[in-house]
Amino acid sequence: MLRRRYRIRLCLEGLAIGILTGAVIAVFRILIDQADIYRPLWFQNFGAEKFSLTFCALILIGIFLARVIKFDGQIAGSGIPQIKAMLMGQAQMFKPIRLLALKFLSTILTICAGMSLGRAGISVQFGACIGDFFSNKSHIEDEILLTAGASAGLAAVFNAPLAGVIFCLEDLHKKFTPEILVATLTASVSASSVVKLVFGVRPIFETITAEPVAIPEILKVPTLEIFAEMSAEPLKIFLFFVALGIFLGIIGVIFNQAILTSLNVYDKFLGSRRFLIPLLLIIPIGLNLPRILGCGNVLVDELLRAQFDLKMTLILFAGKFLFTLICFGTGAPGGLFLPIMTLGALGGNIFAEIGMRLGFFSAEWATLSIIFGMTAMFAATVKAPVTGCLLMMEITGQFSYLLTLMIISGAAFMTADFLGGEPIFSALLNRTKK
Repeated sequence: MLRRRYRIRLCLEGLAIGILTGAVIAVFRILIDQADIYRPLWFQNFGAEKFSLTFCALILIGIFLARVIKFDGQIAGSGIPQIKAMLMGQAQMFKPIRLLALKFLSTILTICAGMSLGRAGISVQFGACIGDFFSNKSHIEDEILLTAGASAGLAAVFNAPLAGVIFCLEDLHKKFTPEILVATLTASVSASSVVKLVFGVRPIFETITAEPVAIPEILKVPTLEIFAEMSAEPLKIFLFFVALGIFLGIIGVIFNQAILTSLNVYDKFLGSRRFLIPLLLIIPIGLNLPRILGCGNVLVDELLRAQFDLKMTLILFAGKFLFTLICFGTGAPGGLFLPIMTLGALGGNIFAEIGMRLGFFSAEWATLSIIFGMTAMFAATVKAPVTGCLLMMEITGQFSYLLTLMIISGAAFMTADFLGGEPIFSALLNRTKK
């Protein structure tokens, strides 16, 4: 009887955590979406007056970031390594509401300014802050509600409640009990429901414009010609999926190592001035290659609607890769999920373009390679292949992709594992212990 009451209480607390997390992340997404609309317009007619205003604003943001992170070190980075440390009993969250408010403001400034950082890891930490605010009864319950808040954050930012639950079990908590399931599932579903009330069922990769646009058809139905080709030549298709997974598995390992190297370089050679480097690079990038600014979801949607040629895709991939290293290496508040998935989409498109030039497959493969590439890159870097598969199925609404996603993410995961790749968030956590 006491156990049933305990689970009911966890369910109600999960519901409250989910609703509050969903509301916070809905506001967060609205502000970032507005930046995606107006940032390109700002750089379209960029004159002397705008240069002076932008330069001064970026300097002020850099000064603010240096001071706020010095004030509270938990504001730095994506937040997921900090949550992992708390669940392992290696750290404690002090004043969660203050942390939520300061990280919310500082992340809005970095992403809206154009730094190549994600919003998903940050949203996970937002949810964890709210979960920690509710957790004041016992150590075990603290862990459960912290996990519930983290799952609500991921569910809300991607409209993917199942992926939110599985990510916390696969990567964060790594334990399964009925109590954890009750709290995380309730929090994830309620957070996702709140966000859907605000945005509808629009996927995160839909273009953000002043006028709503239709969701790309590829996110509604699979390309029938390709799946017909699958049944006709199963071995060829299987080898294609494995090769794509291996290709992005290698890129994922390189990316993870490059992220750690970037952090080490900043720590060794630069102090509080580190934030000015990516911020001041925003002006020339915004004038010459604006697509690589921001999280990357708009770039992925543009790629889905009209694939770029190989030369442009290579330029975008190199630019996004390098600018993400420059931005994340500073320790500025911002996540990695969306930059990782954007690089996966670009990498998938590069793989498809090369394959088409060599005559291995037709042009219809490019779009699916973009979608599958995101999953493969996620599996290789985060090393959470189940979460990656579920996340992509919930984003696209296509559960018929399950077998394909499992093959590709499995190939990427095994490639990264064979090359000695460590999960990026575990690597970031281990780095802080040294």
